[in-house]
Amino acid sequence: MKAFLSYINKHKLFILFLFLFSWVLTLKNSLEFAYLIGNYIFHFDTSFWVFLNALILFISIDFIKRKIASARHTKEGTFINYIRYFSVSLVFYMVYINLFGLFIAFVFDTFSQNYASTYQVVSLLFNQITDFLIYGGFSLAYLYFLENKAYQQRINNYDLSLSKSKIQQLKGQLNPHFLFNNLNILDQLIEEDKEKASDFLSQFSELYRYALNSSEKELISIQEELEFAQNYFEMMAKKYEGYYQLNIDASIRNVKAIVPPFCLQVLIENAITHNLGTQETPVLIDISVNKGIEVSNNKVEQSRKRNGNGVALKNLAQQFQLLSNQPLLISDEVHAFSLTLPLIKMHSND
Repeated sequence: MKAFLSYINKHKLFILFLFLFSWVLTLKNSLEFAYLIGNYIFHFDTSFWVFLNALILFISIDFIKRKIASARHTKEGTFINYIRYFSVSLVFYMVYINLFGLFIAFVFDTFSQNYASTYQVVSLLFNQITDFLIYGGFSLAYLYFLENKAYQQRINNYDLSLSKSKIQQLKGQLNPHFLFNNLNILDQLIEEDKEKASDFLSQFSELYRYALNSSEKELISIQEELEFAQNYFEMMAKKYEGYYQLNIDASIRNVKAIVPPFCLQVLIENAITHNLGTQETPVLIDISVNKGIEVSNNKVEQSRKRNGNGVALKNLAQQFQLLSNQPLLISDEVHAFSLTLPLIKMHSND
């Protein structure tokens, strides 16, 4: 009984539709009949039996569909499958409805009235087929809708799982990138200034601990990423004193947005790597908010350009495409470079 009530609750909206349609159809037929005989009589029990018949038909079709699909391991949603469900259900319905009709006729001794002529039998069969086409058609359409909805949900879940897996893979590439680049800087500092190298290593260990923790997250708040990016820049400033300057617009700290970890740090690192700042012409890195999170810097050409394959930026572009379905906006001019990250809005319950 509990399973039956659960089944009814699962399909309650469709069953309500069958109930209302049964009453409307019965009322329509009663009005047409009343017009012909000049007398209106509405039998409430007729609507009930029509609805009960429609409900039994729906449950039967659902049962037959699940049994055939389970036995044949058929592919979902194909036209040939629904032709099969329709055919088997029609045969089953005609058999059980006529056996039930014959049983009632014998019990109440109405066989001679109901099956007195060929016309009555043909008319009865026609009405039964019509009922099946109406209620069986509704039932099959509804079951197809549910099957298609479940299939789309599985596709969406698969795409989401694939996207998350891809994002984790991309973040897994950035973490070693962050590690190796900074180990190279540390190696240079050890040769140049051991005291600076010690300070750098101390700050780097703290940053890398944070990097490991944040790399497990798909998204973090813009405030967290700003703090990480600023700490990263301060660490770089120990090596490049005054050659690079970072300005963060105060308004960005009030933005309710989420971003992938490392996104700002990568852009600051990119500005430092590809520009040769000096005391006289420092590289000015600005982080602000416009249509998105904009990171810009002036260009100070290096005498010898460093070859870079842009893996980090490509990685970042792929992450934002997967997370927001929006591209990065890049402006690369002669004397300035800027990149705008799309804003991923933070939900109110985040």
